[in-house]
Order: sequence, then structure tokens, then C-alpha cells
Amino acid sequence: MGFSMHQPHYKFLGGICSMRPIIFRYFLWLSLIIVLLLPLAACGGSAQVNANLGEEFSLSIGQTANIKGQDLQITFEDVIEDSRCPSDVTCIWAGRVSCIIKIVGDSSPYRMVLTEPGLSAQYTSVTYREYQLAFHVSPYPEAGQAIQKSEYRLQLIVSK
Repeated sequence: MGFSMHQPHYKFLGGICSMRPIIFRYFLWLSLIIVLLLPLAACGGSAQVNANLGEEFSLSIGQTANIKGQDLQITFEDVIEDSRCPSDVTCIWAGRVSCIIKIVGDSSPYRMVLTEPGLSAQYTSVTYREYQLAFHVSPYPEAGQAIQKSEYRLQLIVSK
């Protein structure tokens, strides 16, 4: 017993083939585009940054920097506090911003909290092993405007 186009297995395919030629071509192109773009959507992670010692670079949350010529990777993981006094407000406390970075080097991963005081335009420095990390977190808060996590940037300069 053979199969014919009238059996239920082929109803969908038969329906597509009987579409008008323009609609059929549109359907094929749309299918091709979806198949080609689907793998790109799966790679939607943040691009890695390659930086030299002494060079300023910027990371968004979730992004990783590789320090060229060093066994060192730094990932900006999260902002855990932002109590900085908005630039257009008078406060009795300047506040601070704290973020978590993950450092991977020649040993196991190490998480570090970087804290920068409010009302400061200068970089804050911390030491990790033989490295100096100078950092600044932006944007600076303004009254009445919330900062979304996706807007935060960590500017870093790594030196020895």
C-alpha cells in the first residue's frame, strides 16, 4: 500500500505547495532567514574586551576583559549598591557605589567588591596581588532618574 497526497501525513506539505508562487517564495525566504539568524541570537552574550596594561577600558555588567600578556581576566558582575548623592542635589552624605568583579588569574576565581565614594570625579584604586586597579563607575545619578543595570559601566585601568 503506497502513500498518496491525500493522506494526512502530506496535508501540510501539500497545502504549502499549492500556495500561490509569490506566497510560497516568501515562506521559503522567511524560513531561510529564521534558520540563519537563530544561531546568532543564541550567541547574544557580551563581547569580550582585550586590553593592555595601563590602558583604560570599559565594561558593562556581565562583560569580561582579557588583559593582554597577563594571565588575568576581569568580569564586571554586578552593582550591589548605589547610594551616591545625585549631582543636582545637596546631601549631608556623598554616598557610594559598590560593584562586584570576578578576577581569574593563575589561581581559582576571586570575587572583589570595588567601592567608589560619591561626588568624586577621580578614579579609586585598589590592589590585587601585583596589580593596581584604578576604577570609576558611571553614569552618575541625577535626581528623579533611576539608573538601569544595563546602563552601568565600569571604567578600569590595570597596571603593575
